[in-house]
Amino acid sequence: MKINRIIWVLFVAFPFLLSSCMSATLLEVIKPADIDVPFELECLSIILRNEAPKGSRRSANWEGFVSGESKRLDQKSAEFAATGLILELSKSPRFTIKQFVSNEKFYGTGTLKMAELLNWEVVELICAKNNSQGLIVVETFDSDVDRDVIPKEVTKNSGGERVTETVFDSNIRAKVSIGWRIYYPNQKKIIDVYDDDASFKESSSWGTERDANNDLMRIESLVKKGAESLGSKYARRISPSNVKLTRYFYSRGSSELKRAKNSMFTKDYNTAIEIWESEFYSANKLKIKGRNAYNLAVGFESKSNYEMAIKWAKESIEVGNKKAKGYLIQLGSRIQDEARLKRQMDVSE
Repeated sequence: MKINRIIWVLFVAFPFLLSSCMSATLLEVIKPADIDVPFELECLSIILRNEAPKGSRRSANWEGFVSGESKRLDQKSAEFAATGLILELSKSPRFTIKQFVSNEKFYGTGTLKMAELLNWEVVELICAKNNSQGLIVVETFDSDVDRDVIPKEVTKNSGGERVTETVFDSNIRAKVSIGWRIYYPNQKKIIDVYDDDASFKESSSWGTERDANNDLMRIESLVKKGAESLGSKYARRISPSNVKLTRYFYSRGSSELKRAKNSMFTKDYNTAIEIWESEFYSANKLKIKGRNAYNLAVGFESKSNYEMAIKWAKESIEVGNKKAKGYLIQLGSRIQDEARLKRQMDVSE
């Protein structure tokens, strides 16, 4: 089933990639969050709880690590995950988020298994001190790092001669895993429990084996980059976010189509629509009608007039434009997203 869906997506997208007669425009839209968070949660606090209490810390080292490397990399990197979440949510039209500052540490298991829920009185106290209605907790965080150093001979010009020397390629691979919970103290309810992971890699070449193996800073940088990326990703899971959608339209042909293309680039959608309507009704060939009907669908979607966009997409299909079938599916998905976004953003209801 999953393979069939991938094939269908490629079938829909492939014609766009091949069509040299089409241009692209970007639509700046707000994408709904993956989950619906109650309207009452407008301000959120965040704490870290991924570290185990002293005396019960795990003793295992990460695969590929050497002595002297920081045992607190996970804890420091978890802070970058929180930073990524905070930075991304700072751009959100939906939430305000605050790091909870306290001398008290909150402990979990130190593994990828989540601890028991925080006491609700503790959650209420944190939210009250931070003037927030909900609490996001980094419950787990772990990174697995693997690396290898491979010698390689390279030949280059030096002083007019070809010289062969040995370089050392350092390949670092890091898998970063994280677990999140959102607490809603007013209803003593868990809004979300979510585990996520991602893999990152980095390659570099060095003149000596010692330099190639001296990669602690590069490992830390890669893990922290991965942590921040997962924090940003989680923000998009729980909050509407700004995204850009690519839409293709026919731009080659008459001078009028070229003028319409320039209008789309300057976001003068009304002028582009007027041109395409004129071209549609004056065209004798079904192929030309289909292309202009397709363009009209894109023009009206750009104006968020989905009813007219669907009308013209169907018109394009009726006169034989097969590309419009895939675009009609995109429009249906866009309409569903808009309905969900309205539910998530309409805090007055």
